[in-house]
Amino acid sequence: MPVSAIKEQLANMFVKVMSGTVSMEEGTMLINSLAKKDSKETVAAISEFINTPPQNISAQTVFHTIAITRNRAFFDVLTATLDHKNEEISIFACEELATYFKNESKFVLVEHLNSDAYHVRKSSAATLTKIFGDEGIAALGKHILGNTQSHYHRLTSAEALVKAGKKGIDALMNVLNTGGSGAAAAAAEALSSVAASLSDAEMQMFVNALMKFGDAKDAETTATLIKAIGSFGKRAKQFAGFVRAYADDPDEGVSKEAKNTLKAIGG
Repeated sequence: MPVSAIKEQLANMFVKVMSGTVSMEEGTMLINSLAKKDSKETVAAISEFINTPPQNISAQTVFHTIAITRNRAFFDVLTATLDHKNEEISIFACEELATYFKNESKFVLVEHLNSDAYHVRKSSAATLTKIFGDEGIAALGKHILGNTQSHYHRLTSAEALVKAGKKGIDALMNVLNTGGSGAAAAAAEALSSVAASLSDAEMQMFVNALMKFGDAKDAETTATLIKAIGSFGKRAKQFAGFVRAYADDPDEGVSKEAKNTLKAIGG
């Protein structure tokens, strides 16, 4: 069947879906029928509608209608939409893919945690916690511990864990306690945003990490941890002695953070 004929049928159907005269479920019947007759041309037409939708058809409507077909023929074109330049569509694509292709989508979402586009990483990480729950939280923790490409890649995953509630926080505390320098730094930076809700025992873990990386002469991670301790405010005054030990550190970044933190905690 000529691609022009397929596009015309699909366009007419999507317009009717948009107007409510045809349900999405009815639309999937046409889509699956066209895919059965000519999978390649149908996929090409769908891809075009998602990436450059006509004025009277929304990309989200096209995507959702395709997703609920649960037709494996469209999986690749749906996956490609995760990288869409429009953040709203990228978020929508992540959640739809995980909902309707749950088994296949987890690996794809984990892969996209290393995207160069922040909104793609953010959408993928948020979807892993929202749709996959404990399994998604574990995947993000593993990503932070194992990813060596970029601090920002790790940090995006860490920020998603902070938003995932207590289980996400617990996963980050584990990273802080067991991870290498890059992983611990990302965990500490993300956890700083919720310092007020962390317990004294959890605050102690920041100090333990500071001693570990300070002894290792890891200046960058040491500075990050000192700054994170400062986010606890006056509660961290009991640990002022540990911070003061770095006030005259030969590394300017470390000494600067130590002095700022001492002011913040009243030490």
